[in-house]
Amino acid sequence: MNKKIVLMLLLAVCGWPGASAQQVAVKTNLLYWATTTLNVGAEVAVSKHSTVGFSANYNPWTIGSDNKIQHWFIRPEYRYWVTEKYTRLFFGVHAIGGKFEVGGFKLPIIGNRILQGLKTNYYKGSFVGAGFSIGYQFYVSPHWNLELSAGAGLARLSYHTEPVNGPKRKSYVDTKRFLPIPTEVGVTFVYLFNSKK
Repeated sequence: MNKKIVLMLLLAVCGWPGASAQQVAVKTNLLYWATTTLNVGAEVAVSKHSTVGFSANYNPWTIGSDNKIQHWFIRPEYRYWVTEKYTRLFFGVHAIGGKFEVGGFKLPIIGNRILQGLKTNYYKGSFVGAGFSIGYQFYVSPHWNLELSAGAGLARLSYHTEPVNGPKRKSYVDTKRFLPIPTEVGVTFVYLFNSKK
């Protein structure tokens, strides 16, 4: 069901009325691929300095026998480009939402500071949030750009923990909390249709 919703939203962005006359881009984030997260995005120019976009990300994997980093999330975004669309510096505002099931391992560097007991528990839940981003696109060729981006925001998490090993309960009470999170870290290949460069 979730996959169908993501696919329909991506098709809607690509099929935006008048998109054939506008500049459209599709993209994928190499850093997410490095974490085995499948991802694709689409972006449509709505004026000389503005674009709207949508990205979908999905990771279904269990690493080894019990280390889970499973999640999916979607991220609609508005960007303002300082010089011109798909060129150099941009600032963005976005929403983000999805579901996750992670655990069975200890996070490097930060350890248990954010999620206590991550090594012995799975954290299962959902999140919604919003944030701001900044980035820069480098010209590579008439149809290709390379983008560097970063973003941060605030998310509302609703989750519960289940033991990695041991009996599971029939029902759980979700914990709800607000948490500042990174909402984007990107090294992204961008392909431009209707390129005017």
